[in-house]
Amino acid sequence: MMARNSDGELEEQSTEGYQEAAFEAFMCPLTKQVMQDPVTIETGQTFEREAILKWFRECRDNGRRPTCPLTQSELRTTDINPSIALRNVIDEWRARNDEKDLEKACNALRLHPEDDEDDTLRAMAYISQICQRSGAKKNLVRGQGIISTLADLLKSSSRRVRLKSLQVLRTVVEDNDQNKEELG
Repeated sequence: MMARNSDGELEEQSTEGYQEAAFEAFMCPLTKQVMQDPVTIETGQTFEREAILKWFRECRDNGRRPTCPLTQSELRTTDINPSIALRNVIDEWRARNDEKDLEKACNALRLHPEDDEDDTLRAMAYISQICQRSGAKKNLVRGQGIISTLADLLKSSSRRVRLKSLQVLRTVVEDNDQNKEELG
């Protein structure tokens, strides 16, 4: 995920893999994070839904009329409108980054599974995490051909690798008949 560093520059927060840079428009001016649920207020400015609602609450709690946090102009209304197009673009950006990171994790398991136990465990943790986020990602894992590699890791000399492999395989095949068939 992208965030601003102390110098105000965009940088990666994750060291798990390459992340395609986030556009400035993806960032909430209040949280300095990529937005999940972008909404637009009357001034045309876009914010993360929860962040702007919190701003409005703070204005009311402090006895002030709601203002735009960027322009400081007083608002006539606190109505918010979802920015569906921006949310869709951000979702597509996240999906591309997920695919790149998944490919990197799968390659790490295929190329050097026994060389670095910690890298192997991190790669498997990422695969598990991405599969838990979305059932469709389980199909991407199958498409990467990684299920047999995960099964082979059950033969590892490392107890930690064997255990993690079993946990990841369970996640990958859960509620996915095609992945169960591939594992069989």
